[in-house]
Amino acid sequence: MQPEKRKTIKSFFLPDNKKTRNEEQQETTVLDSPSSSQNPCSDSPDHTHSASSSLIVETTDITPVSQNSGNKSMPEDISKSCNDHPRQPKLRSYPSNFQNCSFQSNWFVNRNWLEYSVKNDRIYCFNCRHFRSYKTNIGDAFTTCGYNNCKDALESGSGLHKHEQSQAHVIATKNLESFKLRQQLQLSVINSLDNSRSILVRRNRDRLIKISSTLLLLARQMIAFRGHQENEK
Repeated sequence: MQPEKRKTIKSFFLPDNKKTRNEEQQETTVLDSPSSSQNPCSDSPDHTHSASSSLIVETTDITPVSQNSGNKSMPEDISKSCNDHPRQPKLRSYPSNFQNCSFQSNWFVNRNWLEYSVKNDRIYCFNCRHFRSYKTNIGDAFTTCGYNNCKDALESGSGLHKHEQSQAHVIATKNLESFKLRQQLQLSVINSLDNSRSILVRRNRDRLIKISSTLLLLARQMIAFRGHQENEK
């Protein structure tokens, strides 16, 4: 009975391991066919290139503004990053442009966002340079190229007033405010953690001093640290 059982078990597994001649012929034909030897993704470089290009476009929006502006020739006498303060040099006289007009120091009043470069005699916006949104079209006048039309700078429909009331400038100003608030919150959290840590260290030090003084007293008096029996209090 045992050999027959073994035969039946082997016969039960044999069809899964063996292949028929028809199946072997089909596999050989599939391997020899030219269509199967070609790479099915060989016609997809354009698709992969477009996908990678779309990813590159998305990542450029995340790049900090200071790095993007640094690629262009920016003057060295204005702010380099968002951690700097707006450069507002107050001079007795400023260079005159082709319109025979010059920048005035009183333009800095109530305009914390205003920056002036003495090197190229142009006006820049600190908020829009470092905190602008890529979803809004702001132009290059106050960000990269600089604004130098001093004659119309204080006109109501152009110049500084127009830029200050633009949507892009308002969004950049809100981004700056949120950035400052986030920095303050981080500092407050760090300070609170430091305070709690110092309090914990002080408490542990006081406890350790009491324990050490008790151990020293017991050692000097040659007193046991506990009773002879475990149940003794």
